[in-house]
Amino acid sequence: MLAVLCLFLGVFLFISRSAAAAGIPLAALSAKAYRGGLVPNSDFWPGPSARAAREPFRGVLRLAEAKMQTIPSSLKPRYVLGKDTMAFPGIDLTFFTVGSDLVPITQDVIRSGTTSRSRSFWDVIVQPGKIWSEPGDGAWSRAAFPFALVNSIEGESHNGIATFAYRGTQVSDVRFQIVQQTAPFLVTNDFTASGILIATFRQAAIPNIASQVRRYEAARAHEVRFRPWTDLVEKAGAKALENFDESVPERSRVLAGIYYHDAFYLQFCASAAGPLPWCDRARFGVWSATKALVNETALLRLAQKFGPSVFDMRMARFIPALSKIPAWRDVRFEDAINMATGLGNGSTNIKPNNISDGYLDPTYDVWYTARSEADKIAAIVRSERVYPWGPGKVARYRDQDMFLLGVAMDRFLKSREGSKANIWSMLEAEVFRPIGIYYAPTNRTIEPGGRPGQPLMAYGYYPTVGDMVKIAELYQSDGRFGKSQILYSPRIRAILDGRHRLGLPTGVYTQFGQTTYYNAFWMNAYHDGCELRYPVMEGWGGNLVALFPNGMTAIRIDKADEHDEASSDDPSSMALVADRIRPFCH
Repeated sequence: MLAVLCLFLGVFLFISRSAAAAGIPLAALSAKAYRGGLVPNSDFWPGPSARAAREPFRGVLRLAEAKMQTIPSSLKPRYVLGKDTMAFPGIDLTFFTVGSDLVPITQDVIRSGTTSRSRSFWDVIVQPGKIWSEPGDGAWSRAAFPFALVNSIEGESHNGIATFAYRGTQVSDVRFQIVQQTAPFLVTNDFTASGILIATFRQAAIPNIASQVRRYEAARAHEVRFRPWTDLVEKAGAKALENFDESVPERSRVLAGIYYHDAFYLQFCASAAGPLPWCDRARFGVWSATKALVNETALLRLAQKFGPSVFDMRMARFIPALSKIPAWRDVRFEDAINMATGLGNGSTNIKPNNISDGYLDPTYDVWYTARSEADKIAAIVRSERVYPWGPGKVARYRDQDMFLLGVAMDRFLKSREGSKANIWSMLEAEVFRPIGIYYAPTNRTIEPGGRPGQPLMAYGYYPTVGDMVKIAELYQSDGRFGKSQILYSPRIRAILDGRHRLGLPTGVYTQFGQTTYYNAFWMNAYHDGCELRYPVMEGWGGNLVALFPNGMTAIRIDKADEHDEASSDDPSSMALVADRIRPFCH
């Protein structure tokens, strides 16, 4: 029975309503009745008198493309790469139910906007939701699920929630609203959206349903425990937690919390319509935090499997097109993960060095919007310039180098395990699944004929908060999980050993000094009682996963623009709080 006095919305975010029916009346789930605008997110959730669904839901929900009502009323630009940014894509979503959970058959990126058949700019990721029934709905049951609009060549997410009613083979239209996002790029403004999608339904057998159910149940069994911030206040005291997220303007905030004693304490998970529903299930576009979450993790898995000589592999050996530029012939995997290939389009001024010098240069968009692996490689080769210092000497931030490293690692793996091997499948089977990550959506190149593309690796991974915690915990455990050594521990010990000044100068400063860059991590200085460095996974807009020397991990997800980026990229306030809870130095 789902009837309760207060329902768990998102994660430990309680919203109570009057004893009326669900917030959205059944009659309002119709395109003709829809009047537009955002409503409280709690209206998409079971009401206080909710009961179990009258029947399960299994089959294909077909959604027709529709124009979204957005705030602001016009997105900038309206059209990107010939596609409409204000159109919700027409897609087919296949669901089944496990108890009261509504489960999509895929949590991968569902391509729509990046294919030729859609006018919309957007692709979609769908996460598990709920089914239930409401008094007064007669024989109808309700369903709701969280989702995100994404685009396969980008790295942000636009997070929302959708709901509909169903009875037998009948479905209502689908009501949705988009209430939060991470930092945008091609679509330049933040926005919210709402609308109604004309829906049809057909019953369908679910392929491999037994294994699908087992996979979902395993994922549920390995979920990270979320606790409300007030529980941490009781444990650590309000004084210790003061100013945890003080550096971030409220308008930029999406989510913040800290992992401590086997639970993630959620400070907030905000949106334009109240707490973001299913915050534990939501998938966030974390941009360049992907570089450490994915690229470095893949490299360290290869080093564990094949030995540390992997670090010295030459990029051009596996990507022959790079040999057109002689300077590439000496660039190693190690140089690419350190952002120190010695190639790029910035100035030769290194005193002081600015790691972003030449980053978003005039050639960047050509590479960024190139769709296929071959086109992206060609765009890099056409635009390359050689710095005078050679590889391994100076850090210059380049998404292109991280993408090339992903390609080179994939081809290296194929050279050892055969043409059917690929770097993402290796990550899923040998790293993610053993630590309890059962779904891992990522953006890939778009190849002719719909062939699976190369994961972008520089950005484009869509983890949950729990996924980020699990990967961080793998690092905090020296790459070991249970009895298995999954990642190459000597390199992880170097990353976590805060006593040594590892990495190349960046020209980026926090209140404690200059940050260095090492193996896809930003190595942040800290001195408050003792002097050390700690590694941070960092993505555009203020997305941070900070690994502290006391074993704690802080996560911040933001949508900061260029005016707020410096403060959002600084985890010092989080470090001070973690140090108060469990001192870094003894």
